[in-house]
Amino acid sequence: MKLNTLIFTLAMITSPLVQAFDYGELADSVDKEKAAGSVDQEKLKGSVSSDGVDYDKAADSVDKKKAASSVDVDKAKGAFGY
Repeated sequence: MKLNTLIFTLAMITSPLVQAFDYGELADSVDKEKAAGSVDQEKLKGSVSSDGVDYDKAADSVDKKKAASSVDVDKAKGAFGY
């Protein structure tokens, strides 16, 4: 689930720049262990309640520097045809 969120986020950030991209190649650009290690599981669990998900808290559960280092930028660019 976390990887899908990261891929979705990458796609949404870059979607105004491109028309089509290869989801498989984009997924392959992410080091899954590093990406999973960038999430504080307890903080993430704390973002969910009976009222739903607090997306600000969920985003705060991610160490952005670790998450960014989990992406091979050259491979990700390849997914977008660059």
